[in-house]
Amino acid sequence: MLVAEVATVAGTRPVLTTFPVATAVDRPGTASPAAASGPRTALDVPPARLAAPVLVLPTRPQEGQIQQVAPLVSAGHIADSAIVSCPATAPTVPTDYAGLSIEWSMVRYWFGTSRTSVNTSLVNILNSLELGSNTPGVLRIGGNSQDGYRWDQTGSTTGNTLFSGTINGGLVDALFEVARRSGWKVIVGLNLRNNDPAMALSLARYIVGQDTGGNLRAFEIGNEPNAYLTGSEYLARYRTYVDRLNSDPATAAKPVTGPAISNNADVTWAHDLWTIYRPTGQLLFATWHDYANAANLASLLQTSQIVDYNTRIGAMDGAVGRRNHRMDEGNDTGHGGLDGVSNVLGKTAWLIDALLDGAARGLQGYNNHSWDGYYYPADNLTSWYTPFVIRNGQASARPGFYALALFKYALGRRFCGVSTSNATGQLVRTWAVNNPSINKIYAYAINKGGAGKSGTVGVIAPAGHNHTGFLNIMSGPGGCYGRTANIQGSTLPAGGSYSWTGRALNPVPGTTRYQFTLPECSTALLSIP
Repeated sequence: MLVAEVATVAGTRPVLTTFPVATAVDRPGTASPAAASGPRTALDVPPARLAAPVLVLPTRPQEGQIQQVAPLVSAGHIADSAIVSCPATAPTVPTDYAGLSIEWSMVRYWFGTSRTSVNTSLVNILNSLELGSNTPGVLRIGGNSQDGYRWDQTGSTTGNTLFSGTINGGLVDALFEVARRSGWKVIVGLNLRNNDPAMALSLARYIVGQDTGGNLRAFEIGNEPNAYLTGSEYLARYRTYVDRLNSDPATAAKPVTGPAISNNADVTWAHDLWTIYRPTGQLLFATWHDYANAANLASLLQTSQIVDYNTRIGAMDGAVGRRNHRMDEGNDTGHGGLDGVSNVLGKTAWLIDALLDGAARGLQGYNNHSWDGYYYPADNLTSWYTPFVIRNGQASARPGFYALALFKYALGRRFCGVSTSNATGQLVRTWAVNNPSINKIYAYAINKGGAGKSGTVGVIAPAGHNHTGFLNIMSGPGGCYGRTANIQGSTLPAGGSYSWTGRALNPVPGTTRYQFTLPECSTALLSIP
């Protein structure tokens, strides 16, 4: 369906915008003195006084129609949200939606160099980012190193750099042992740039032999080939690789993917590849890359960034069809990110909003790009955006890790309709998902207002959801620009096993309204039974 969002701005006429799927909307508004008389639901307010009503246009009735009514902003609140309904036809977050994109150069230091030298801290991190064995994520091993590393089963890795070097048997062994222990699936990047299908087949054969847990998701042939080939050259070269893989019984008919096009590249590359290989059943999904590339944190937090992201998802929908593509490399800013943007708490507000927004719009998955220049000082490159690093076997989190950890409670859950009204100058985005098997709601309130924008937020649950909930707040002592974060005061230990304990929160007596303080650039996850 399409939701029409009416934004009321003082002294102007309402502005009408549309975007796909009725889930989370944000509108400017003003606090209402009338709300101070006591907690009231949106349905208690006369229709003439409702702020910015949301209209539902049932252009996709097969996906369900979510009727939304915006609540007033209570006096003293920065925002209030109403969870209206959780229809059975609403989109569901894929169980394997969450993912990491990791350079080949990191395998040696993050995964290990053999099956017996596996880095258990990484296994523990991966386990900490899933709800259980039924929600494993997807590792994508590639990036710039995908087209810069060469396969040599017995070769040495001592001369490796960040983006060029050798993949040997030990690295593959460690990669798939980590995958086996964690349950995560693996998209393996093959070097297309060197135009050596025989080498790709040799690596693929070895991988199939080492994939004892059945964790191989697909072979991704090439990384951002639009940077060094024309579209027709790409399709011709891709065919030689697929033909070579299919010529060997060990790798024949194994899933392949691509085109892994760069940020804002022409989606015709994906369309043409999909048209040729989808009918064969070998290309199960297409891949693409996305970086917000905001100049500063204030720009990153603007809703226009999400609108641009939605436009890109829509373009890929047009190229290959909804739910047929995975954004398998992305982050806030390309080329390692920006200091003071990519490595601060404020980035997490953008990241968790992007994760939820993409899932609501049918994106198959999101792989957060990750690497660390620590072991390659000669390259003189720093990864500001990486969600974590592993140095000498010890894990250390960056703020982005906590966004991924908090997001896991959305995996496998169904979206609910949510309407949010913001007080003047505030920007809170609220999403909600439902676990239909136990009728439990998980609401994410994301404070994207920027520095100095903290205050009380209200969330109105549907009728019947008025029991003790649990509040889990991702925040940090330095506010938006702080370089550390936590969830309920809990931080990632060096061993990689992460958990936290939420605090009990009761609704306002006689209502289904839950109220809490939301610090600047923080995200609250409220579980409501």
